[in-house]
Amino acid sequence: MFRPLNRAGAAFVAAGLVCVQAAFANVTVRFDPASTTIPVGSVFTVNILADIPEPVVGWGLDLTIQNPAVLSQTAAPSIGPLWVAAYAPDGDGLAALAFPSSVSGSSVLLGSMSFSADTIGQTALWISTTPGDLNEGFALASTGFADLTFESGLVTVTPEPGSLALLATATLVFRRRKRR
Repeated sequence: MFRPLNRAGAAFVAAGLVCVQAAFANVTVRFDPASTTIPVGSVFTVNILADIPEPVVGWGLDLTIQNPAVLSQTAAPSIGPLWVAAYAPDGDGLAALAFPSSVSGSSVLLGSMSFSADTIGQTALWISTTPGDLNEGFALASTGFADLTFESGLVTVTPEPGSLALLATATLVFRRRKRR
């Protein structure tokens, strides 16, 4: 026999539905490749991808380079083909609108960024949003903003392969001269 829910039961069911909806609205943003090793002096590209389970109409993000002495951005971001670049008030160029319709899916290309490997070292790349900044986040097509999960990237800059051989040769020559 079916019994109608009392108020507490109805509130519990409603809260559960809200939690389920929030779980489906979680967008994960990551770098591709997540980790890379490149020689000093190189210019390379990193993609920003997102898994978007519910349709969004636009997004905005912040990029942080943990150790800016290791890398520098060589050009403005290139926005992915499903998006139209939008004005980013913070000046980083990481904002876009969906046009002509909302976007969802796995491994959606948000944009690509080019960097120059300026010095030997290691640095993390972080994507984030500024709390309270309505120009950032992922605006859901239905209403509101998606919950976000960010995965950092890692870049290791090594000496040029030829410079290691040159250094080894110079070391051997110096040692031989020192022995004489």
